[in-house]
Amino acid sequence: MLSKVGLSHKTAPLAVRERLAFGEDELPRVLRFLRDLPGVQETFVLSTCNRTEVYLRTPEHPPVSQVAQVLGGPRQVSPETFAPYLSIALNEDAARHLLRVTGGLESMVVGESQILGQVRRAFAAAGSTGSIGPVLHRLLQLAIAAGRRVRGETGLGRRSASVPHAAFARCREIWGSGHGRAVGIVGAGEMAHLAAKAFAEGGAQIRFIANRTVEAAEILAGRHRTTAIPLDRLGSALEGVNALVVSVGADHAVLDASLLAGRRDPDPLLVVDIGVPRGVHPAVGRLPGVTLIDLDALGGEAAVAHSPEDVAAAEAIVDEALEAFVRWQGARAAEPLIAALHHRAGRIVEEELDRVRARLSRLDERERRAVRGAVEGALRKLLHAPFVRLRARGDDARALALARELFDLDGELEDGSR
Repeated sequence: MLSKVGLSHKTAPLAVRERLAFGEDELPRVLRFLRDLPGVQETFVLSTCNRTEVYLRTPEHPPVSQVAQVLGGPRQVSPETFAPYLSIALNEDAARHLLRVTGGLESMVVGESQILGQVRRAFAAAGSTGSIGPVLHRLLQLAIAAGRRVRGETGLGRRSASVPHAAFARCREIWGSGHGRAVGIVGAGEMAHLAAKAFAEGGAQIRFIANRTVEAAEILAGRHRTTAIPLDRLGSALEGVNALVVSVGADHAVLDASLLAGRRDPDPLLVVDIGVPRGVHPAVGRLPGVTLIDLDALGGEAAVAHSPEDVAAAEAIVDEALEAFVRWQGARAAEPLIAALHHRAGRIVEEELDRVRARLSRLDERERRAVRGAVEGALRKLLHAPFVRLRARGDDARALALARELFDLDGELEDGSR
């Protein structure tokens, strides 16, 4: 059974999501714990700023309570605190969900491009720990291919769609225009790079890049011809700054009220926290003249106006990938039956040739090979259509059961399983 157990921005608030968000360096350990759960044959974990989801293949229903214990373990989060927010999808619904996620259709910002790279990296992490087997491997291959097609063949990939773009849109709505606004970026990772790019393209001036490691900040500062500063100098750099965009990738808040307490600028300051876990302490939002905006507050702004035709085209790509996965699963389910039927046919050929071997003794070796070839060829042609039909109907348990009964294959299948 294929399943998905997890939560996202659609089911859980940020305060819950951030406690279950895993960095890429944490995934191998989480995957090993999941892989060792009873009955788990394959597993894959996708953890982003807006979702933490576990995909499993098990003989029966997924061990939801044990999965929850694994998810809560790294930060000692009691499963009771997040269990009400977990959603579960089974079999085809689980496959469809992963395909939609990878295509950007389930993102807070529909069509955002970062998810495709996040899925690729999570796939690599699962592969490196031996957690992936044939079913999830095939599903992820199809998901990544479908995600590429969505990016390349639909309008979802032609529009700038990301959380940093949504952050800029929210600031521009408050300001009226982004041109000439002074913005500080706190952080130097991928999302910080995207934020600096989105605000600069919108006409804002990137005043500084602040980071705990100044060397990392200098790389991003060089791209925008601005200044890199250590995080502890942030308070003295805020004069004239209209917005701070924070994405630090830490497991705790690094920007607290004390860093901003000395601010004397009378103009309002927008602090936009696009990190999970949050990098800004909630007390910052209670400072005079400061407006704190986190991911959940960005929810409304995150919607990008894609045309119905673009969304429909992306969904058609997802449906096509899902159909390919279901067909593949069907063919895979039918293989033991096909192998048994093939074995039965080969045995019948040998029995019949043995029965007439004396009458074939007057034939030379070439002629005997010709007789064998004719018999085997006739049998192959006879079985070709049943094999094709079985692979096409492999997802239909009744069809497989009927074929098993019609060809009396119980004995062959039992022998093959030993």
